[in-house]
Amino acid sequence: MPTDDPHDFPIDMQCRLFEQAGDAIFVLSEAGTIISANEAACTYLGYSKEELIGLLPQELCTPEYAGTFHERLRRVKAEGQCTFEMVHRHRNGSEIPVEIHSRLVQQGNASVILSICRDITARKRIEIEYRSIIQAAGDGYWAVRTDDARIIDVNEKFCRMVGYSRDELLSMTISDLEVIESREDTATHIRKIIETGHDIFETRHRHRDGHILEFEISASYADTNGGVIFVFTRDISARKQQEAELKLSALIFNASTASIMATDAHNRIVSVNPAFTLTSGYEMHEVIGRDPRILQSGRQGKEFYRRMWQVLNEEGHWEGEWWNRRKSGEEYAEQVAMNVVRNSDGSVYRYVKIASDITKKKHLDDLIWRQAHYDAVTNLPNRRLFFAQLESELRKCRETGQLLALYFVDLDGFKEVNDTFGHDIGDQLLVEAAQRIARSIRGTDTVARLGGDEFIVMLSGLRERTRVEPLGRKILEILARPYRFGTVEARISASIGIALYPTDGKDIDELLKKADQAMYSAKNGGKNTLSYAL
Repeated sequence: MPTDDPHDFPIDMQCRLFEQAGDAIFVLSEAGTIISANEAACTYLGYSKEELIGLLPQELCTPEYAGTFHERLRRVKAEGQCTFEMVHRHRNGSEIPVEIHSRLVQQGNASVILSICRDITARKRIEIEYRSIIQAAGDGYWAVRTDDARIIDVNEKFCRMVGYSRDELLSMTISDLEVIESREDTATHIRKIIETGHDIFETRHRHRDGHILEFEISASYADTNGGVIFVFTRDISARKQQEAELKLSALIFNASTASIMATDAHNRIVSVNPAFTLTSGYEMHEVIGRDPRILQSGRQGKEFYRRMWQVLNEEGHWEGEWWNRRKSGEEYAEQVAMNVVRNSDGSVYRYVKIASDITKKKHLDDLIWRQAHYDAVTNLPNRRLFFAQLESELRKCRETGQLLALYFVDLDGFKEVNDTFGHDIGDQLLVEAAQRIARSIRGTDTVARLGGDEFIVMLSGLRERTRVEPLGRKILEILARPYRFGTVEARISASIGIALYPTDGKDIDELLKKADQAMYSAKNGGKNTLSYAL
């Protein structure tokens, strides 16, 4: 009948098994002295049996393990068996990592200790390589037991990620770090990974200082040591922040009331927002890949754009105004801010234009400016604009030595027309008189209405005064022609006073005073004539 008791095996069979075993086997006395060793033990340590018998095991160990021998001997006697790792020293001085399984065995009335030693050099080398790879990994690494989610291994990168030391983490479960999952959720998730063998997901862990980290997890299950999940962790907090910022940017881009356009390094359109379509009339597919000059109105010349690009590329930013043209052909004004977005090497990645439609504002500004500088009845420059232009022309005359003539024109008989035919006819006459004077002068000369029935003409850029009097006579002649408005015919004349720069004055006040005096001299001389300043 078969038996499991080793003592039932024949002695010669036991001896053959002992000697032929591939692992080194030692037999120790209860006191811990070697009393027997097999051939494998002799071979792997480099000693003969005779040399090994009588030695204490600690004499074969490296110093750091020798001091723990008595504690291991005590455990074997107390527990009946013990498994541990240590390092033996070969006779030639080389070190041999070993795993030892020791068991207390009864031999008649005595007890001996049977120690089976397995050379684990290859395994230790693999573990060292594994540890080196894990520590060198760019990602955080940790391993967790599947039965209780307790952390059993981490690398230094993960320690730095979460702010805990290795010893602290090895006393924790993953739930101590997890933010999103409860313990129950984590247990369920572990079961899922066991079933599928692998999972990639995102989660959040809490740093030791309390701030939240966004992690991407790659977890794999191994059916070893009761079940272990090996995890590589990548901190994606920066990426998540960037994604959030990109979402916000996209929201702003699409919701902005400002027209936004992005072009590539070659100034080809790569993106526009809805406000661009609303402003320009062009849909996105109509402009992608095209040059923005399709919008140009022609109001700005080459020099404007040359200067704009120079400032933009040198300073990275340009602001200004321009007029563009909608798809419909209508011109529109924009307040523009342009920026350069560069790559890390300094090359251009994008040009970004943000613009607001200011067409209504420009029209309103023009209207306000015209109201402030032009006469509402005749649409001629008013006193303010005329004096500004006169001052500018006087500066040119001072620089070039040229002459300037100032004509003060007062309509004779206008009050009678107003009183006889009414203000509407009077206003029409003023408009017609203004147009007649404007048609009689050059495009470089200026006529303005000073108020009431008074006009003033500036003749600039003169080399000599020969043109002065002929122009005065011409104005007198055309103003004296009949004015017809429907069935109404009116007649007036004019009195003109002339002052010359620099003969009669060198500034506006002096010239205007002299021209006014000359006009009154003409009026007192019988009207419908001209007079020079005295």
